[in-house]
Amino acid sequence: MPLRMNPPVTGMITATATATRITIMHITITVIMATIMPSMTTQSTTMRSTIMRRMAMNVTCMTNIAVMIIMITTTIMVTTTTVTPMLMTTSRPSDFTPLTEPASALSADEGAALYRLMTWLSPAFPVGAFSYSSGIEWAVEAGDITDAASLRGWLSAMLSDGAGFCDGVFLAHVHRAVARGDDAALRDVAELASAFVPSKERQLETTTQGKAFIEIARNAWTHEGLERLIAMCDSPIVYPVAVGLVSAAHRIPLAPTMHGFFHAVTSNWISAGARLVPLGQTDSQRVLAALEPVVVATGRRAMAASLDDLGGATFRSDIASMRHETQYTRLFRS
Repeated sequence: MPLRMNPPVTGMITATATATRITIMHITITVIMATIMPSMTTQSTTMRSTIMRRMAMNVTCMTNIAVMIIMITTTIMVTTTTVTPMLMTTSRPSDFTPLTEPASALSADEGAALYRLMTWLSPAFPVGAFSYSSGIEWAVEAGDITDAASLRGWLSAMLSDGAGFCDGVFLAHVHRAVARGDDAALRDVAELASAFVPSKERQLETTTQGKAFIEIARNAWTHEGLERLIAMCDSPIVYPVAVGLVSAAHRIPLAPTMHGFFHAVTSNWISAGARLVPLGQTDSQRVLAALEPVVVATGRRAMAASLDDLGGATFRSDIASMRHETQYTRLFRS
């Protein structure tokens, strides 16, 4: 069975063999020259002595070089063997936590719920969100939004102190009403959400998206009790109410529904701003990344809020949605 040696040992043997070959080569040359030297004439005695001295010096020099090769190679190999494991251990972050596989995979119901939620709140889900800017178009024309930084500030306020937070509260209360079978609460929240919209165009935006969401979801994913829940609303169903109602009917938990909803809304707002400012794809993603903590915090607040906590302070955004109705040049419907 052939022996297997680690890299330092292999390198050591290779260096030793190389040095040995160098020494043997020069000794051979010296022997050959010593054999030839006696045949030289007397007149060349001086030359012969000189050559012999230089050959001896060369052999000594090359022997020293061979010894140095062996010593340096040994040092490098030992250093590599010692330092490499140390580097592999010290380069790991102090707070490193290895990833572990989950105890179990998603169940069939959990997988289906996640699949539906990702589909319903995807930008590709045809609710027509790309047609609306929620007043951002007027804000760009008025000079309130001019770059990525000002868009981020505008959307952060809309999320935490304006329409975003209020829509999240409506979604949470509708979801809970459906989950506990409280038809009266469902009807009251749906009516309040419809009346809470500050402008005509925003009303058009949220009711159109809500209707499209309901129609597509119930046609693609049939549900026996969904028709009764829709009838119980007895008013135009705005977008956050539609998302809360359908997700609860399909037993999708509130927390992922809330955060998925805010991600979808924020992405649509950024998409509108990117086309209007305009912004590049990288800047758009930077804005989305910067708003991540705002989305998470607003979602948590909305899930803990009561209906008495409803309200906003984004007056400029409300004015923008009203001024957009008479804006001369428009690309969006709101």
